[in-house]
Amino acid sequence: MRFLNLIPRPGRYVGAEVNAAGRDWNSARVRLCLCFPDTYEVGMSNLGLRILYGTVNNAGSYLAERVFIPDPEAEAGFRQHHEGLWSLESRHSLRDFDLIGVGLASELSYTNLLTLLSLAGLPRLSKDRTETDPIVLAGGNGALTPEPLAPFVDAFFMGEADTAILGIMSALERIRGGRRREKLLELARLEGVYVPAFYRPEYDADGDYLGLTGLETSASPRIRRVTVSDLEAVPFPTDWLVPYLPVIHDRVTLEIMRGCVHRCLFCQARVIYGPCRVRSPEKLVDLADRALLKTGYEEISLLSLSSGDYPRLKKLLAGLRFVCEKHRARFSFPSLRVDSLDLEQVRTEFGRKPPALTFAPESSEACRFRLGKRITDAQILEKAAAASQAGWRHLKLYFMLGLPGEEESDLRAIVVLIRELSRRLAVNVSFNTFIPKPYTPLERADLINREAFEVRSQILRRELRGVRSLKLDFHAYEQSRLEALLCRGDRRVGRVIEEAWENGCRFDAYREHFHPELWEKAWLDCGLDPDRFLFKQSRRRVLPWNHIVI
Repeated sequence: MRFLNLIPRPGRYVGAEVNAAGRDWNSARVRLCLCFPDTYEVGMSNLGLRILYGTVNNAGSYLAERVFIPDPEAEAGFRQHHEGLWSLESRHSLRDFDLIGVGLASELSYTNLLTLLSLAGLPRLSKDRTETDPIVLAGGNGALTPEPLAPFVDAFFMGEADTAILGIMSALERIRGGRRREKLLELARLEGVYVPAFYRPEYDADGDYLGLTGLETSASPRIRRVTVSDLEAVPFPTDWLVPYLPVIHDRVTLEIMRGCVHRCLFCQARVIYGPCRVRSPEKLVDLADRALLKTGYEEISLLSLSSGDYPRLKKLLAGLRFVCEKHRARFSFPSLRVDSLDLEQVRTEFGRKPPALTFAPESSEACRFRLGKRITDAQILEKAAAASQAGWRHLKLYFMLGLPGEEESDLRAIVVLIRELSRRLAVNVSFNTFIPKPYTPLERADLINREAFEVRSQILRRELRGVRSLKLDFHAYEQSRLEALLCRGDRRVGRVIEEAWENGCRFDAYREHFHPELWEKAWLDCGLDPDRFLFKQSRRRVLPWNHIVI
């Protein structure tokens, strides 16, 4: 650790935060190291990590600690000084743990998993690990399409691990001291656990994926996602970790609802977070009160896919107003849909306005309606006008380009809507490429090519040039293309990920670290055509995630 003064932000690697767990290493029956494969500031903002950290450490005989990924400059420092990654709590090497749990929020963090394995001193490939190496278990949204990472991950957990994590820890406790294969067999018996080594992918003569062949009797042909039936009953942290460094979401976050009542055809989140479940206002107010008391935080934020759809919102807001006044705390209200937004209610309950409103029109009104998002332009304009009159000054908008059936007339309609909104508020607009995500009704659609994206972006830039109080941002097409390739790929893509990492790819979600030319070289060197995963997939073709039941 003596080299930490030589790298940026050494506070990322020291731990000892307020409310950090101080469990006894020697008395723990099973030891888990939780990893969010990003920097400390991003990982400490992840609610899932906080939930699992609290659940395991409150279970009595188990221990959970944390590790995050050094950025490329810090990684060079670790390697130069021959240092491996250690856990923040006890400073143990990751090789000393029984289980490394990796939370994958996005496909663009896949290369960071290889950095984790390398700096931990673990063999990159699962098949090369020894009896003394920890089990590497991956979960989270990015693990729901597991095949590209199958060569590197010992087991995947599909679904919500709020309480299932204790079942995983218990399984490893039962087989404590057993051989590695016995541990994986025990995990494979659990609902939601997929062990890639127990399956062989099959391909036809043309290289098309045909599915998986089970190699063990415990290898179920279908892995069913685990969900929590009663959100009210599952653990939720109140002894919130308080970092010494500023993090992305540096506040108490309350998950008020999981899932979504809407049925937008393009939205993967409404599928993988479903079904829709809620916590009661009474429970949430109590959680907020205890969390503010134990942390000293001065802000609460509500978390859900659409907080305005919470069924007892008025009662919840009244209770949170009382708690905020008691602790002199602020309140933020993100994740609002236009059709469920009650500006007057928010202002009445809190007497303040959020710094910005965020709407996601996605496309033109006609295209939205075709794809199940039934919000009219008139509703958007009406809410924007009301917000302006109530004192709001800024509006964020999110659109997608390349949705199925999109035509130039849709782009013209987007321009008209943005121009109208910019007359009322200062508008920031973000355009992203539509990615046909697995488990949605559009999962077999194709991704638009680079030329089509550029044509669309040029039309929008030209038509919106000179509009006052307007800022446009176009998400890099190559990053969206990579995300599509990684989420739609089969097990052969693992070779490409490994090659790209060897070429220097890290932190691919960050524009300053993203190197599309290195990825293109990796595809070429591996002899795999990326376009085969981007074309429209026929109904007859087996998809690489068909064995996962959502």
